[in-house]
Amino acid sequence: MKSETKEETFLMRDSIFKAIVVNEQDTRLLDYILSDILEEKVHVIKFIPTELKIRRKRERVKVTDLIVESDSGKHILVELNSNFSSSIKVRNLSYYASYYSQIVEKSEKYDEGLETVLINLNNDSEVELAKKTYLIKCLEDDSIYTNTFKIININLVKYKELWYDECIKGNKKHIHLVMLNANMEEMEELGKKDKVVKEFEERMLTLTKDGVVINHLSYEEDQEKIRRSEISEAKDEGIAERNNEIAINMLKRNMSIKDIIEITGLTEKEIEKLKQKI
Repeated sequence: MKSETKEETFLMRDSIFKAIVVNEQDTRLLDYILSDILEEKVHVIKFIPTELKIRRKRERVKVTDLIVESDSGKHILVELNSNFSSSIKVRNLSYYASYYSQIVEKSEKYDEGLETVLINLNNDSEVELAKKTYLIKCLEDDSIYTNTFKIININLVKYKELWYDECIKGNKKHIHLVMLNANMEEMEELGKKDKVVKEFEERMLTLTKDGVVINHLSYEEDQEKIRRSEISEAKDEGIAERNNEIAINMLKRNMSIKDIIEITGLTEKEIEKLKQKI
């Protein structure tokens, strides 16, 4: 079975997933993937900005990879993870609950028809089931508290393990989910069975041949880099402000320009400007 190969998979790379699957101009692949997961025909009609209302400062760093609205009215959050640890579960649930509450607040009434779904796409070889769906249920009689709050975990490793050979034989039921975790050789084989897979395989080859997309920072890495840069700039501004204060005090004491330059590191031109302010 091809899924045993050690060759690298690409679509589960965050940057490539966003470049190919999260495409507002062409939602076909995303439509197929979400329809397969939700087991109903879904057509994405709207990409909702991921910069939600920030309630706490630390919520700025991490956002869901994708938030869309379907023509059936579903609000769908998609999270891409290379693993699915307990800490990730807690983080995702917290984010999902926050988003869910905002959707409810914006609606005109408390509507049971308002459905939000968190979909976690992950590669966890330890999980036995390919798909696990979570609802809020009663422990005593299994009755469902509400259908408006649903979490679906999709194990792409298991999907490929179970369905790759079937796809090659011509059963394309889960071919687009299998595609997400396929390496280049497997993508080529899958492309022979499905024209959409073939088209996106060619797009992926174009994007990855020079390593351009692969080397892009993820959103989270970019935000963390910005945060570190802002801290560094703040420190530099603080140091500069302090040096200016020291230079002004030294000027007031009629100390030499040479000594001020040596102690503060300011240039003669900068010191002259400070002198005009005194």
